[in-house]
Formats: sequence, structure tokens, C-alpha cells
Amino acid sequence: MSSAARTILVTGFEPFGGETVNASWEAAQKLEGWRHGAAVATARVLPCAYDASVKQLISAIETLRPDALLMTGQSARRGVVCVERFAHNLDDASAPDNDGVLRRALRISRAAPDWLEAVAPARIIARAINEAGISARVSKNAGAFVCNHLYFAALQYLRERKSAISAVFVHLPVTPEQTPQGASEKRLTPAEAAGALRAAAAALIEGQEEGGAA
Repeated sequence: MSSAARTILVTGFEPFGGETVNASWEAAQKLEGWRHGAAVATARVLPCAYDASVKQLISAIETLRPDALLMTGQSARRGVVCVERFAHNLDDASAPDNDGVLRRALRISRAAPDWLEAVAPARIIARAINEAGISARVSKNAGAFVCNHLYFAALQYLRERKSAISAVFVHLPVTPEQTPQGASEKRLTPAEAAGALRAAAAALIEGQEEGGAA
């Protein structure tokens, strides 16, 4: 294992839907400067907008050249941490993004397949989160809003460049203070959610070092 410094890029989203916080950024920002072995985490907040989120993520990837990428979002209806195994080639949401863009039943990329799989071992990551004492599962549905759009675009970007970056998307339940419509009664505090992300980030790096996320 190299002793050179390695970077884990952790992203979360800004608030949307009239809320003042987003559970993903409340947790992701707590990983800024966190270290795991020779790796250090850098956190970035992304706009909750289809095109702008992808543009800013790619800019961060090209600037930071991370070894691992942990994207996060919030899913109010879910009561456990969900490690997304697939990103689907579809935008189909009933609400507009923060730039006012509404996309219904639109393919994200005509040149890409219907879905792309995580460039990371989703089951191992979910297991690591569970072993850290936080309930998690592998999910096959990343939704059809900005979270899924970002995930698909990121995986497509890495695939086209034959990148060795280990990447995955994790959905988090909302915080106890949030009140979005239809939210699960099961919540995670930002500290608990950050613990889940640390476990996920550690699994990403360890899996890459072992060659499991190639």
C-alpha cells in the first residue's frame, strides 16, 4: 500500500423543496478532513439541479483527482441508509429542481444503456455500515430526480474515461428536525449519518486497495 496521500471526495446536496437543510450535506460536511489510513476526505456541496450538479461534480473530480467518490443524497421516505447499486438512464420527477427545471420521462443519455452499475462493491459497503451500528441495505432504485441524474452522469463519465476511481451513491434518511411530506418515522441525526458515511468511505478505500473495486 502506498504511503502517498489519497483523496476521498464526498458530496452532498443543498436543501430543496422549501427545506432549510438537506440531510446529505448535514452529514457529508462532517467528513471534511477526516482521515482513514493514508486517505483524507474532502467534502463538497452540490446544487440540487440536474445540469449544475453534474458540472460542479466533474469540475471537482478534475481538480481534486480523487481515489474514491462517495456521493450522497436524502430520501425522505426511506428509514435506513441505502447504498445504490444502479443508476438508471431516466429523469422522471413530478417536481422541478432548484433551477426550476422539470423533467418527465426523459432519457439522460441516448448513447448509454438503460442502467449503469456502481463502480464499487455495494454489498460490502452496506455491510460495513451495518457493522458500524447503523441500519443499511443495498438498493436497486436511486429514484428519478437529481440524485439519480448525478449518479448516472458520474458513472458514465468514469466509464468513458476508463477511470480507476471507486464510486458509489448513498441515500440517507432525513434528520429528526426535518418535516418533508411523506417522510419515514425512522430518522438519523447528522452525527449518525456521518458515521455511516465514514464506514462507507473506509470500505471504498479498502476495497480499492484490495483490487475489489476495479
